[in-house]
Amino acid sequence: MSNSIKPKINFEQQQILPVGSFMLVLICAIMFWQSASAGGSERWILSNCFVVKNMAELLQGLQALLMATFSGRAGAYELFASNLTKFISTVFMSSFTSLDRVQALGNCYFLYVFGASIEQRIGPPRFMLLVLLSLLVPWPFVILEAQKMGINACYFGPFFLLCTLLGANFVFPPERKINTEWFKSTRGNIFASEPRADMTAKYVFKPTFFMILFIVYEGVMVWLLSHSNPGLRIAGIVPGVAALLSGYVLVSCLVWSATGSLKDGPMRLMAVKMYNDILKLDVGHDMAIKGTSMALGLPPERVKEWILAQKGKMRIS
Repeated sequence: MSNSIKPKINFEQQQILPVGSFMLVLICAIMFWQSASAGGSERWILSNCFVVKNMAELLQGLQALLMATFSGRAGAYELFASNLTKFISTVFMSSFTSLDRVQALGNCYFLYVFGASIEQRIGPPRFMLLVLLSLLVPWPFVILEAQKMGINACYFGPFFLLCTLLGANFVFPPERKINTEWFKSTRGNIFASEPRADMTAKYVFKPTFFMILFIVYEGVMVWLLSHSNPGLRIAGIVPGVAALLSGYVLVSCLVWSATGSLKDGPMRLMAVKMYNDILKLDVGHDMAIKGTSMALGLPPERVKEWILAQKGKMRIS
């Protein structure tokens, strides 16, 4: 009888479209249209995107102006704010610019794939925080790497943003599908309905596969660009690694803040999501706990503890 009673535990599910990811795709498309309509994408990129020498001088000036602002020098704050706005606008445009249609389509595709997956897991507000981080962290490393290599190239494209999103996705274990036949065989077909269509399922992806696909795509783009436009660059090893790590660390901290555990936090969220999915099969609380335990290979007591502890924290899709 207890199996037919659902618990009074309501998790706010994120059965929503990944609006933030669609916004990134739209911005990428608008930036390409703007650069293409300006009379030539390459010329527009060189005038508006991240030229290493110019941005290094701007960053050094920002540091000096910041110290002058704290010392109370007259006019320093206004100049600091103006230069900071210029720096942010440049890295923003650089992060969403594409040279041609092929690159624009590829960038939009990966922004959608990587972005939608992580946005459905952590929610739009945290997703926008992650995007903001990706617009600030990698670019100083671009300057550092370029100066070490002795090059003065113009960097553009969402490679570092995509690395941040990819690193964030690796926080979570791969999704596991629910075996609905087990519920039918244990309770009879009449008591277990087919799972309702989950609009978030199509946004879940296998990180390893898409990482390989992303590396191949970027490798081809880098090779083509080096032969056609050697003064332009879309990727860097050091800033790419920094972006990966920053995405992974930030989302790990968000998961820790939501679950209270840094070690098994992603597994906790995965268990809660699977528990919610099993409840949709018209089974009770105890049966959902047992099914989640069997699917993930966890003790039922631990799953039950996680379900109760998760109430009122991060929304689970």
